[in-house]
Amino acid sequence: MSLSQLLYRWSKERPSRTFLLGDRQLTYSQAAEEVAKRASYLSPGQTVVHLMFNSIESILTYLAIFWAGAKVVAVDPLTSAEDLRFILEDSNPDLVVVDKEIEEREKEYLKGFNVVNRLPEKNVIEKPYEYRDDEVGLVWYYAGIAGRTMQVLHSAKRLELNGAALYKATGLKEVNSILTVPLAHVLGNSVLSVTLEAGGSMYVMRRFSVEEAEEAINRYSLNFLATVPMVYDSFIEKGTKPLNSLELCISTAAPLFPQTVEGFKRKYGKQIVQQYGFTEGLVITFQPPSDGDVISVGRPLPGAEVKVMKQDGGEAKPGEVGELWVKAPWLMLGYKYRDETERVFKDGWLRTGDLMTYDERGLFYFRGVVKRMIKYKGYPIFPRDLEEILKTHPLVEDVKVIGEEAGQAGQQPVALVKVREKREGLENELLEYVNRKVAFYKKLKAVKVVDKVE
Repeated sequence: MSLSQLLYRWSKERPSRTFLLGDRQLTYSQAAEEVAKRASYLSPGQTVVHLMFNSIESILTYLAIFWAGAKVVAVDPLTSAEDLRFILEDSNPDLVVVDKEIEEREKEYLKGFNVVNRLPEKNVIEKPYEYRDDEVGLVWYYAGIAGRTMQVLHSAKRLELNGAALYKATGLKEVNSILTVPLAHVLGNSVLSVTLEAGGSMYVMRRFSVEEAEEAINRYSLNFLATVPMVYDSFIEKGTKPLNSLELCISTAAPLFPQTVEGFKRKYGKQIVQQYGFTEGLVITFQPPSDGDVISVGRPLPGAEVKVMKQDGGEAKPGEVGELWVKAPWLMLGYKYRDETERVFKDGWLRTGDLMTYDERGLFYFRGVVKRMIKYKGYPIFPRDLEEILKTHPLVEDVKVIGEEAGQAGQQPVALVKVREKREGLENELLEYVNRKVAFYKKLKAVKVVDKVE
């Protein structure tokens, strides 16, 4: 079923149960009614860009698009300038739902599109739309395996299968969660999915702050925190209150360092475990707390199959490094382009581009990437996207973007550029040429003019 069908189910079975917490509070019954009203403005098959910071309104809008049977293009609210222009022109939406703040910030790029700040309410659509299994309901623009930004197409129904598998793997009965990352990412979507699967409550944070998170966790007895390592580091550095109600603390989207695990355990007495996922495959593995003695990405979720393949084509044994291949009933339907889809699938297996090993216990360990991707503060950066921008500059002859170490933030992109003509201040000119066109996390740290790009 779709996420909106889960909402509808709980509105009948747990109507007075609190679902959303934040700038206001809504029960399942109230949330379903508001979603149904917003959905009446839309039609099945429409394409709707969702460009909003996390909020109660953002969640209602997201679910209303599914309720109506439309297709949601979920865009990170930090997406800006040329990146946003590309997404809007490529997706050609019927409607763009955007926060006023973002509309003002990106007004130049939103011109010519049908833009609203909130879905108008008409009549109530009594029941959510029933998607076909192969019908696209969600589009993301983080094609990590392909190594460039393009549409990743997901089935609305299969999203729920992933949430159900992760919920089962956690072993929790009740889920009272806190949303600390953008809804437009796999992690944000998985927090919403698991919460809906459990019929639980979710506190929605617009932007993360330790003070607000501590207050919410303690006030509402939240027990489920799934976020990025830097959030745990912020708790360690700035936290002042206990987090006694937390039962499960999950880290994902970026490397988890021992000092983070040890510091959080020392300060709060809480264990951090990991899950592993990616745009094309959603969440694939989860580390049970019972196996929390090591920093591992865990075991495959129920319903997922994985194998580690060596370069010579053989399957790796425990301790050997190879590329992770996966099968699961919730994998993407494909990319926008058939040739790109065929390139990453082999006999039904999705080749992730991630290097892994596993041990005798069946626990998997992340060991790097084959694909060209940089991670900064949990955000994926595709060097190819930045290279394409630089190539449009008239003085750039050739370019290669690499990752430079940035401590616990991950890596920052640096461009090695061969130019047609050298002149004073060109490195800064090229740096500004790129950075004014991309979101903060994609900005180049430096441009270096070289005689040859290898």
